Amino acid sequence: MGAIVTMPVKMQPHGVSKYLLIDGQQRLTTIFIILACIRDLVGEDNELFSKIEELYLINKWGKGNNRYKLLPTQTDRQAFLEVIGQKTGSDSTIRKVYNYFSKLLKRGDNDDNPIDLENFLTGMIDRLVFVSIVLNADEDPYRIFHSLNAAGEPLTQADLVRNHFFMHIPDEEDQKVAHEDFWLPMQDSFSDNTLRDFMWRFITKDGVPVRQNAMYSEIRRRTLKKSSEEVVGIMKNMNVYSKYYEKIIDPSKELDHIEIRTRLKRLNRWELKTSYPLLLNLYDDLSHNKITVEQFCGIVDAIESFAVRRFFCNIPIRALTNYFIQIYKRIADETDIVGAAYEFLLERNFPTDETFIEAWIRFPLYSTSTSGRERSRHILESLETVLNKNNEPVDMSHSRITREHIMPQNLSVEWHRELGDNADS
Repeated sequence: MGAIVTMPVKMQPHGVSKYLLIDGQQRLTTIFIILACIRDLVGEDNELFSKIEELYLINKWGKGNNRYKLLPTQTDRQAFLEVIGQKTGSDSTIRKVYNYFSKLLKRGDNDDNPIDLENFLTGMIDRLVFVSIVLNADEDPYRIFHSLNAAGEPLTQADLVRNHFFMHIPDEEDQKVAHEDFWLPMQDSFSDNTLRDFMWRFITKDGVPVRQNAMYSEIRRRTLKKSSEEVVGIMKNMNVYSKYYEKIIDPSKELDHIEIRTRLKRLNRWELKTSYPLLLNLYDDLSHNKITVEQFCGIVDAIESFAVRRFFCNIPIRALTNYFIQIYKRIADETDIVGAAYEFLLERNFPTDETFIEAWIRFPLYSTSTSGRERSRHILESLETVLNKNNEPVDMSHSRITREHIMPQNLSVEWHRELGDNADS
């Protein structure tokens, strides 16, 4: 069966020993369903029924979730527990798997050659082999998982975070609330990769740089000694910030402040994802009336100006993560937070007007790539907005607005004379 990777969960002196299942959930869940099928087919009067139930499926004297030897993630848990508990359930994937194996075990090779269920069980228990890898508390399960080249659905860091959270919430009712009210809305709103990116930016918003592939380890470190109530609180807070993140990555969801929506659209054209941790903090401050919409927009304008100028001056803009997560610390206690943001950026190679103008003249902005088209449109729209303040505004969202060549692709003698020595460049 390959490797089963687990990590012990810190428990109270009493109760059932628990392990976080890092790799092997699909395989073990399948085995448990087959065991449940055999148990149900032999019936309660058969000694085999009690053997399967009490040795492999349940902890006879356990209460609540402690009664079950395997607990899948919340999405599949209810259907799985219905199968293990011999209850009628909905038309779930787990139920379909149960029905499929039950049909095969009943039929065997054909109706005249049914499967010997006791012999089949002996084969499963005695001949299925797997490697058990139990990690220490200081090992990185995400790295271990990928070093094994595990097959099947890829394990994401978001999966690990989710499992870690729920293993630290022993109360079933608290688990249900945390899953339905806090985790599931995030899971439904984001793809796996987007959820991972959000959680990474959520933990970096406090100003501590964390590598993306170390995101789970950092969250685990921060929550390892937290109480169940504190873990639920973290999930609740994460859910709040996820609503901000939705607006940041999709500004059309910013329905309250058109000024903010406009600026977020501009930032996203430049793919300034490094600014997202700062924007999360700004959104939270705005929601608690610590800053105004004007201050929010002023800081975003500073970020945009800083990034666009550096881009034209060929100064990398992708390596700005540390700058943007440090800005918030710098401005937190300032009265003039916009001015403090500009001051911070000026200390970090903010191109001057002279440097920017010189670079502007020579920069090959026109590009057929998607990012090039978006950025050149961004610049033209910015010029239109600033230079056309006193005239009728142009609706730049119109789909028929396109970029046009001023200079012909094949230069005439007049164009060569006008452009001088730079004509061919």
